[in-house]
Amino acid sequence: MPREAGGVALLSACTRAGDVPLAGRGTVMDRCLAAGLPVASSCSGRGACGRCAMAVLEGAAALSPASLREQRVLRRNGHPEGARLACRCRVLDPALRVRVRADYW
Repeated sequence: MPREAGGVALLSACTRAGDVPLAGRGTVMDRCLAAGLPVASSCSGRGACGRCAMAVLEGAAALSPASLREQRVLRRNGHPEGARLACRCRVLDPALRVRVRADYW
C-alpha cells in the first residue's frame, strides 16, 4: 500500500480528469483546497450548510466517525447514506486508501 510522507493515508479525489492525490493533513476539505480542487461551502467549513458533501467511494472505515451534527446536516440536505461533509471528516487510519468524489468535479 503506497503511503505519503509522514504515514498519512493515500487520499485521492475521483474527478472527471482522473484521480487527484490529496496530500497533507487536516480535513478532507483542507486537503482538497490545498490540491487546487474547489469545495462548495457557504459556511466556511463549519459543518452547517452541507454543500461540501462528498461520496466516499473507498475507505470509509479510515475516516473519522460522523458526528451527530454532521449526520443531521446530511439528512436535512437529502444526501445519500454514506455521504460525508468534507469539512468535518479526517483520515484516521493511515493503512487504508480513501477515495472521495463530489458531483461538481
